[in-house]
Amino acid sequence: MTFKTKEITLKEIVNDKLEFLIPVYQRPYVWDEIEINKLLEDLEHNFKNNIEKKTNTNYFVGNTYVVKSHNPKTENLFEVIDGQQRFTTFWLISFCFKKIGINSDLSNYLEIVYDKSRKDIRFDFDIRKEVYEYLKGLLDGSSDRRFQDVSNFEFLKNIAAGIETIEGFLKSKANEINLLEFGNYIFNNVKFIFNEAPEKTDLNALFVALGTSGIQLQQSDILKARLLDKISDKNERIKYAKIWEACENMNNYFESNVKISFPYDTSKIKENYFNEFNETIFNSKNDNTIFENKINLTIDEILKIEDEIISNNTTEIVQNSACRSIISFNVLLLHTFRIYRIQNRCTEDVESLDSKKLLEIIQPDKIENVEGFFLLLWRVRYLFDKYVVKWRNEEGEEISNENEKLLLTSIYESDNDGKKRYSRQNNENSEMQMLQSVLYFTGIFAQQYWLTPFINFLLKPENLDNADLILKELERIDNIMLPGDKKEISWKLVNEEIALPKFEQIKTTLLKSSGTGFSHYWFYKLEYILWKNWDKENGKQYRITSKNSIEHVFPQNEENKNNLDNLGDGIDWLNAFGNLALLSVGQNSSYSNQSVVKKRDDFNNKSSYDSLKLAKIYSYDSWNSEQIKLHQEETIKLFENHYQNS
Repeated sequence: MTFKTKEITLKEIVNDKLEFLIPVYQRPYVWDEIEINKLLEDLEHNFKNNIEKKTNTNYFVGNTYVVKSHNPKTENLFEVIDGQQRFTTFWLISFCFKKIGINSDLSNYLEIVYDKSRKDIRFDFDIRKEVYEYLKGLLDGSSDRRFQDVSNFEFLKNIAAGIETIEGFLKSKANEINLLEFGNYIFNNVKFIFNEAPEKTDLNALFVALGTSGIQLQQSDILKARLLDKISDKNERIKYAKIWEACENMNNYFESNVKISFPYDTSKIKENYFNEFNETIFNSKNDNTIFENKINLTIDEILKIEDEIISNNTTEIVQNSACRSIISFNVLLLHTFRIYRIQNRCTEDVESLDSKKLLEIIQPDKIENVEGFFLLLWRVRYLFDKYVVKWRNEEGEEISNENEKLLLTSIYESDNDGKKRYSRQNNENSEMQMLQSVLYFTGIFAQQYWLTPFINFLLKPENLDNADLILKELERIDNIMLPGDKKEISWKLVNEEIALPKFEQIKTTLLKSSGTGFSHYWFYKLEYILWKNWDKENGKQYRITSKNSIEHVFPQNEENKNNLDNLGDGIDWLNAFGNLALLSVGQNSSYSNQSVVKKRDDFNNKSSYDSLKLAKIYSYDSWNSEQIKLHQEETIKLFENHYQNS
C-alpha cells in the first residue's frame, strides 16, 4: 500500500503513452484568465532565464495524484485524482501552439498514438462526454453545431475562454520570444510530481484528504524567522514578529489584522494612526492578563473568558473586511524589498518578483537595517490597503467569487451603544478604481510591477492629501508602462530614468491593421479614457472587467467581409483598430458573425455596456469603411489628448 512517486515531463508522458481519465467526482475545468496568465508568465520568465544564463533548469508544477485504471483496452490509462486542472491547461496550451501554426514538440502531448491507424486525444471524461467531443472537434477540425455557443455548456465555457487567453498571450509574445523554442521548453522542462496511488486506495477518501490537507510552512515564515534572528532583544523580536503578522493576511484589511496582533482601543484611535507604527498606540506588551493563574481550563471555560474579554472591551473588531488581494504576501514582500533598496540607494533591481524564489531574492545579509524593513513593510501594507483595489462583493450581493469586482474601499466610523466601530465600505466607481483595473488586467498578474512606483510615490507624506495628484501619478505610470518588459520599466520609473513615450510611436502602432494581433492593452486603455469623459448619468452601468477576445464589428466571415467598402487607400479597414473591440469570450460568442444591425440591437438591449468603444461605434447610423476610419481618427485623438494632459 505504498505510493509510487517520480518526476515526469510532458515529453515522458508522451513517450510512455500515458492517457488520463477524469473521473465522475472531479469538478469541471475552472481555471480563469488570471490563473492561466500567471502560469504562462511564470513559464516565460523561466524560459527567458534559461536563455540568459545558458542553463537548462526545469519548471515544477507540483504534485499530481493518479491511480491505474483497469480498462482492458489500454495499458497506460490513469484516473486523475488531483491534477486535472494542470493537465488540461497544458493540453490547451499545446493546442494553441498548434492553432497559431507553431509546430513545436508540444503538439505531441495533444494525442496518444496507439499505432499507425489509431490515435485519440489524451483525455477522456467519465460523464462529461461533450468535453471530450469538444476537444476532439477542436483538434481534428470537425464542427458540431451544438458547440457554436459554448456559453450554453457549463463544462465548456471556461475551456473556450482559456483558449482565447492562451492564444492572445502567445500572439502578444510573437515579437519578444522564439515561440518554437518556448513550446519545446514547455515540452521538455515542465515537470510534474507523479504520485501513483496503490490499487486498493479508497479514492473518495484520498480526494477529500487532498482537498482538506493542512497548509505547509510558507517561505515567508522562514524569511520572518531569519530576519528576527538578527534582532537580539527578545521583546523587540516579539514586537517585530507582531508587525509581520499584522501584514501577512492579505485577505483581510490591515486594521483588522492589527486588531488581532495589537489589541487596540478603537475609541482612542483614528484611521490615519495606522499610517506608521507607533509603539505607544500599538503596544506589543498589551497582552490580556485575564488568563493568568488559570490552568487546566476546559474549552468551555476558555470560551467564557474570551467572551468576557470582548464584553469588557470598548471596541468592536472591524466589520465587513472580507476581501481578496490582487497579489500574494510574498509578492508584497518583494515590492517592499524593491522600495527598501531604492531608499538605500541601491542601483540594481532584484532578479525577479517570483514568489517561489522569495528566500533566494530576500536574504537577511542584504538588509542591514532589519527593524527599518519591518517598519517599511507596515507602511507599505497600510498604503496598499488604502489606495489599491481588492476583489470584493458589492453591498447586498451574495458573497461569492463569481460576484467579486475590483473595488476601492474607505474606512467608515460609527458609534453603536457607546462602542466605536470601524467598517469597510465600497467607494463609488472612480478614475482611480478604473485605471487600476486597466493596470491589473494588462499587467503581469502575479507580480503587478506598477505597484512598486505607485507605493513608492505614496510613501512621501506630501503626496497623500491630494487625490488629483495621486491620479495624475498613476496615469503617468500607466502611460509609461506600455507593453514590454514591465519589470525593467517599473524600476526605471521609480529611479526617474525613463520618460513618457513619444505619441507618434503610439500612433504608428494604432494605425496598423493588426486585427487580433493588437495588444489588448490599447483597448483597455481606451475604455478608461472613454469612461473618464463619459456621461455617467445615462442609466447604464459599466465596469472594466477581464476581457480576452477581439471582436470584429464589421464581421470577418467570408459572406460579409467582401461587402466592406474599398477606400482605395491600401488600408485593410476590416482589421483596423477602428473596427475592433475587446470583449469576453461569452460576449463575443453572443454576437458571433451577426450583421452589424443585429449586433447593434443586441448591444442596445442590454442593461449595461459590454464596451464603451462599442457604444461609440453603435452610435453611428451605419457602419462601413468611412465610419471605421472616422471612429479610428476620433479614437487616436482621444489617446493624444490623454497623453498631452497627463
